[in-house]
Amino acid sequence: MTNDLPVRIVDGRVVANAGIGPVAMVWLPLDGQVIAKIPARKGNRRWLHGTVGIRSPEFNGDRWNLPRSSLVRLVTGAVDRFGFIVLWRDMAKLSRCTRACLEATGVECQCSCLGAHHGQDAAGWFERVGDAVVGEQGQFTRTGVVYGARGSDANAVVYDGELAVQLYCVDRAGRRDWPTAAQFMCASCMTVRASVWDHCHTHGFVRAPLTELTREFLQVRRPLR
Repeated sequence: MTNDLPVRIVDGRVVANAGIGPVAMVWLPLDGQVIAKIPARKGNRRWLHGTVGIRSPEFNGDRWNLPRSSLVRLVTGAVDRFGFIVLWRDMAKLSRCTRACLEATGVECQCSCLGAHHGQDAAGWFERVGDAVVGEQGQFTRTGVVYGARGSDANAVVYDGELAVQLYCVDRAGRRDWPTAAQFMCASCMTVRASVWDHCHTHGFVRAPLTELTREFLQVRRPLR
């Protein structure tokens, strides 16, 4: 991983640039529930229940035990809410990369490519922003991958209400016809490219594309209820 990334893994530790704040992390073991450690904020349980769609999020100490089926929604929502998320993933050493891996639409991967190719043929709402870090753990291999908002190669344009009256969601089917936030200028500062979609926490509607730092600033001024 290069040192110019805002969030990176150095010697097995997550390092973030100044201003990024605590980084959300999730661990996908070979079996069992997903373990998530997300920045402590008021409304985390409500966010996991209402936005990510987890019926009964289980809090244990400083981390959450969540169903494996929620992984893609969790990563999508965490990128919008926190800017980045680090996915630690355990994979059996004897697994092999197949075409099914390339065509997959999620981040759960158990093959020898270490997740490098997983889902690259599918349009998603987040993307890898750093290389996987590998560690040997007996009968399996552990990788750590940093995910951020999906970028855009097109010139950013001014947002013109393309998602007006659209309810915010994190599931792939609900976002099928959405443009990426990176296709627009930040609706607040109008000087840099947006990266995430902001939404109204009271009514649930998409507000506008923002940079993650702008969204964070606005969140402080109007805390999640």
